[in-house]
Amino acid sequence: MRHHPVGFLPLCLAILCERCAAYMLASSLVLMLCERYGYPRDEALRTAGLITAAGYLGSLPGGLVADRILGHRRGLSASLIFLTVGYALLMLPSLIALWSAVAVLVLGNSLFKPSAQAVLGRLYTPTDPRLDGAQVWLHLVINVGALFGAVVAGLATQHWGWTGCFAVTASVVCIGRVCLSVGRRDAPVSNQTEAPFPRNTPIDHLSTWQRVKTIVALTLAMLLFNIALGQVEGSLLLWTGQHVERTLLGFTMPPSWFVGLPALLVLVIAPAQLALLPGLQRRFGVFRLVAVGLLATSLAFLVLFPAVVWSKTQLVSMGWLVACHTLLVIGETLVGPLGLAQVLRLAPPRFVGAVMGVWFVSGAVGYWLAGEIGALWVRWSPIGGLVILTVLPLLGSGMLFVEEKKWNAK
Repeated sequence: MRHHPVGFLPLCLAILCERCAAYMLASSLVLMLCERYGYPRDEALRTAGLITAAGYLGSLPGGLVADRILGHRRGLSASLIFLTVGYALLMLPSLIALWSAVAVLVLGNSLFKPSAQAVLGRLYTPTDPRLDGAQVWLHLVINVGALFGAVVAGLATQHWGWTGCFAVTASVVCIGRVCLSVGRRDAPVSNQTEAPFPRNTPIDHLSTWQRVKTIVALTLAMLLFNIALGQVEGSLLLWTGQHVERTLLGFTMPPSWFVGLPALLVLVIAPAQLALLPGLQRRFGVFRLVAVGLLATSLAFLVLFPAVVWSKTQLVSMGWLVACHTLLVIGETLVGPLGLAQVLRLAPPRFVGAVMGVWFVSGAVGYWLAGEIGALWVRWSPIGGLVILTVLPLLGSGMLFVEEKKWNAK
């Protein structure tokens, strides 16, 4: 990180804490709704998908508020305060406290997501080649937080119950607020003028319509990926608890730990990606790399077909989940950071918060659809759910390969 602007590290630490807290909730939300509040499994999946979607859906108005009223830095600070209050409310066991917490957390997430990306965008010029690396670093930080969040949630709920778990969660967000305060002044925007990694079409020469089409295509790719990723915290979590042999060396791992497995795999894969990224972008371009990411996402669910069939009569090996999550992580490291960096470059400076809001709204739609497909997995057929989750990313990959050929033809 030493080659990045001085404001990058405090931002990463704040995001690390926020993601750790978010994954403490995400890795246990479905289980909490079932065990603490008595929701049926299919309703718990739908409700969890809607709660997650709401935080993303609010990113569009949240981005506009940050752009026009609060400013991105103040929006980021305010969001962490809302998140702290929301997690603290979850310490209370009543349904009133639950839905009050959800409302406050949605408000906090609506401000946090677009504001954090807008603050990051201010640290770099659009042509700064370090922006892609910054997104990969940020992705790595997010997954460190996700890994710790999933592990701590599993241990905290076992030893301290739900109240203790969310007391820890609120404390973690407070630490993130302190980290942001330490580096509250934005670093000057980068003056680096080195040309960016070559892409299929120079950004400066793109028309407004071409920019919009590119943003829409990459946002749709992220939507399709989020449909798949949402299963990790939903249908795959429930399936793991019922059908996967989770005992290793005499210790039975909590199902929530498997929500953190993709984050662990990111820590293994991301360093190699950072080293290979410049060459890959020069050779293939962003569209083709994102398309490959969606193809890997499709394969992640294809490999689960034998495991789902065998799980009807016996517990299956954790190896199937590891294979699934490894392919998901390959998709994640290509679709998320590269697509987001390109969208940041293409967004008009005055509306970067709003454009980030649109990006995260696609996450809302993706997570809502993930909950619906997860409910079909439970109520209809696991095989039917796998077919949908295999086909959708495959169609998105084909769309991006076609779009990439159009770029080359220009």
